[in-house]
Amino acid sequence: MSSSFSINNLPYDLPNNLNEQLRILSNIIKIPFSLVKDGGQNEVEAICGAILYRHLDRHQKIEAMTLIRSVPNGALKAKLISIAVEPTFVNKDWGIWSFTTEELIADQYFHSQVDNFASYIGVGASALSGKDLLTKLWSNRKVTKGGVVTLVIWGTVLFNKSELSKVNNEIQRRSSIRTITIQP
Repeated sequence: MSSSFSINNLPYDLPNNLNEQLRILSNIIKIPFSLVKDGGQNEVEAICGAILYRHLDRHQKIEAMTLIRSVPNGALKAKLISIAVEPTFVNKDWGIWSFTTEELIADQYFHSQVDNFASYIGVGASALSGKDLLTKLWSNRKVTKGGVVTLVIWGTVLFNKSELSKVNNEIQRRSSIRTITIQP
């Protein structure tokens, strides 16, 4: 086990029981519990390595990937590789659980500001423009340029609300998981 990606390095207060750790960690990274239910310490450490992968240095990444590849369950191994690599090399927002607390707070601030601004300038206007858009769409059977702009604005606002909700849920999860000790 490497101290650079152990359960102690995660931003969660997890139980001491391995099965409960696996249950909670599988929920956090959104993988079916059935992939980890028969796992042990190696699987817990592999999940930790996948979660923290984006923040590890080159040597630690090699160590974490070696640990992930040592997982005997092929489906779990493939999923953990994806979980480690996608937020690191494709889009960090795909792995909100890989954010540091500072990154979460900064992301929450940004999305809150966008949400506040959108609310300030457009809630009433959006409802009216939505009614107009639906009326025109129904009568003309096509979307006008103004309708496209309205759809883009709504899409942006809805996407931002979704991202803000994800960030708020992750912050809540980090503050609400409590350590429990279950004797086997």
